[in-house]
Parts: sequence; structure tokens; C-alpha cells
Amino acid sequence: MEKNNENPYFELELKFEDVEIAKTIYNSIYVEHCDSQIRSKCDMNIIGNVIKIRGSAEEVSILKASVYSYIRWIKTAENIYEIINKR
Repeated sequence: MEKNNENPYFELELKFEDVEIAKTIYNSIYVEHCDSQIRSKCDMNIIGNVIKIRGSAEEVSILKASVYSYIRWIKTAENIYEIINKR
């Protein structure tokens, strides 16, 4: 996704302890990511233990909702990962 100077955008770069955790989180939120491309447009990729998310929207309120959604999905996936791996 190219940056569009006319629309607000965000960039998130999330660094995890190792590649396995990053891949698990990425795969966990990928379906939500694909289904959420209605009012905002986002790209998500993984490089090693880093997940990068870039998004834009026509309105700041839509962009804010998108950022909050990614944060919620990521936190939920991290919590589930921690619960499963404590056993």
C-alpha cells in the first residue's frame, strides 16, 4: 500500500520475542485483517519476528477504529498464545 498524502494513515511495527510467536499472532489475526478492508485499507506483512501493519482511511474516526481493532485482535491472540503455552 502506498502512502496517500490526502488520507490519514498509520503504521504499526510490532516486534515479538521470536519468529514462532510472530507467525502465530500473524496467522491468528490474518482472517480478521482480510475481512476488515471495507472502510479502511490496510497492508500487513511479517518479516522474521516483526509484524508490520500500514493502513489508511478517508476519515480519522475510521482510521482510529481500524487501529483499535488491530490492537484488540493482537492482544487477544497474545493472551490465547500465553494461555496455551503455559500448559
